[in-house]
Amino acid sequence: MIKEWDLLRVVACLSILLLHTSSWIIIEVGAIPEQPFYLFLRIALCYATPTFILLSILILANRYQVKIPSNFWSNRIQYIFLPYLIWAMIDAVLVESIYRKGLLWEKFVRNVFYSEFVGWFVLVIMQLYVVFALMKRFKWSMAWFLPLCMLITLVHHSVILLPYPIFEENELMFRLFFTGWLGYFAIAYAMGVYYTQIAALAKKYRYATIVFFVLSVAFLYIRMLLGYTDTHSRRLDLMPLVLSIALLVIAWGQSIPYTKTVQVLSQYSFMIYLIHWEVLRLSTGWFVEHFDRTLVRVPLLMLWTLVVCIAVTKLISLLPYSQWVVGKIKKRAT
Repeated sequence: MIKEWDLLRVVACLSILLLHTSSWIIIEVGAIPEQPFYLFLRIALCYATPTFILLSILILANRYQVKIPSNFWSNRIQYIFLPYLIWAMIDAVLVESIYRKGLLWEKFVRNVFYSEFVGWFVLVIMQLYVVFALMKRFKWSMAWFLPLCMLITLVHHSVILLPYPIFEENELMFRLFFTGWLGYFAIAYAMGVYYTQIAALAKKYRYATIVFFVLSVAFLYIRMLLGYTDTHSRRLDLMPLVLSIALLVIAWGQSIPYTKTVQVLSQYSFMIYLIHWEVLRLSTGWFVEHFDRTLVRVPLLMLWTLVVCIAVTKLISLLPYSQWVVGKIKKRAT
């Protein structure tokens, strides 16, 4: 594994954890802090989910430039999709045990197919895996297919903003459709195929990646000031930020030592993503009750959640057939 890929995965993982930690504190407190910076930080942190998607396709495009291996789908079904289904059920069980509405199976179905579970991005990635496999199977040309991906994404996001009940009532479900993420697929695929050249250029012009990052942050902040305050990962104005952070990490990550901390967090990142919402659901109330200040609550709750997610994953990994619950911890599916 290229070390800057692991670093980017860790940065995105910690970002989504920070975002959802703040979300649960808002839920428990019942109010959003009235600071523009707090709102902007939450909007900016939404870059994390598209970054996971981008990194996943980038790695595939770099590794399998000719054809995909025979175990491609079996690995992904066993070590990615099955854990997704199991933790979607665990989420449904926890919700049912707390609210006792007698709708366990209905909640599970909504989690899996209607995007009510925090791991919904897995369904997006699985769809993009299909697109990737088709691209390899039929040898579609990047010259026309990648621009088409960008166009489809723009059309998708334009259409779902139309004031029709079907779009308004099914807003969450529409984020599962791969058509809304093909733009990231196009960028990631190109980056993966030409990764050696891109990494060399990024390192050579690494200070330019800082400028790009600052400009993308400024662009997003201006958009917020203009009234675009929705906090979700489908915002198209997050694309420059996603790309700038990816290039920033690629540029500087090549010179940063590969630490044990980065290795461990990258190793457990998928399960941190799937488990953290449940830990936050069960823990946030205690932290809100015992700590008054947001600047204290957030880092402590985030650290606690991180430790619990890793500990739970490690314990489960010791059990037979654990790979179907927590995926491959020691060796990531390829």
